[in-house]
Amino acid sequence: ISSDQSWRSSNLKLGDAVYTVIHHFQLTPPSILEITDANLRRLNDGLRPPAKFGNVQPESAPPSYPTQNGSYHADQPRHQTQPQPQPQNEFVPPKLNFEIKNYEVDSMIPPIPSSFLKIDNMNLSELNQLVENNTVLQQFIDGTSEVKTLKEIKQSIETSNVNAAKANLVHEEEMEDVCTTVESLKQDLTSKMQRYRELDAERVALTHPPDLQEAIGELNVAKKSAYRESEKLADEWIDAGGEDVNDFVKKFMEVRFLYHSRAAKAERLENSM
Repeated sequence: ISSDQSWRSSNLKLGDAVYTVIHHFQLTPPSILEITDANLRRLNDGLRPPAKFGNVQPESAPPSYPTQNGSYHADQPRHQTQPQPQPQNEFVPPKLNFEIKNYEVDSMIPPIPSSFLKIDNMNLSELNQLVENNTVLQQFIDGTSEVKTLKEIKQSIETSNVNAAKANLVHEEEMEDVCTTVESLKQDLTSKMQRYRELDAERVALTHPPDLQEAIGELNVAKKSAYRESEKLADEWIDAGGEDVNDFVKKFMEVRFLYHSRAAKAERLENSM
């Protein structure tokens, strides 16, 4: 859409157009064609073979805009798929791996020879000396290429084990600190979970609806308590000579109002059962 007339003829709403543009950039995000920072460029060149950057821009498929009648207003056909975004190279620190697999060892071990050319070319005296003298026999065995290869493999495995042990020892103190921290967090979590269970039990007890019979019983007990308190106030006022009527009436009415309120609540609960 390059003009107002083409926009009006497309019968496309502004919200649909904005959504289509956003969707297009999600499927085909812009690719980094050139790294201008020198340090990042050196780092990227170390991760992959140097790429040749030119001025030629890759051709990107134009976005398609759905119209009200279901057609697609763009040069791109409807069946054409959007190009997949190219993954960006991320710096991954190398991991030290000193382990040698069994199949690697088996591939390095030379096969057992079917014959020895040196022995085939020896005369009888040399063969007798080879059989009777253990020193000569050992020198002959050590001089074979197969034995030399096995010794090299053995030395390589020993060196690999030593390097692996040293690499583990470097992180020993760090691992101990991590284990101590994990154990401390575990204990803290245990105590907090116990406290959470206690609080949750209190919450359930507070929010759980009370039993009607228990509520009626408590209201009756409180009602009788208020009644006895009002009678006590009246007896004390009579014993005192009936002075200060206003103060007595005020206190007596407060206690009596509480008595009748509790009685009415108990009666209402009994009727609801």
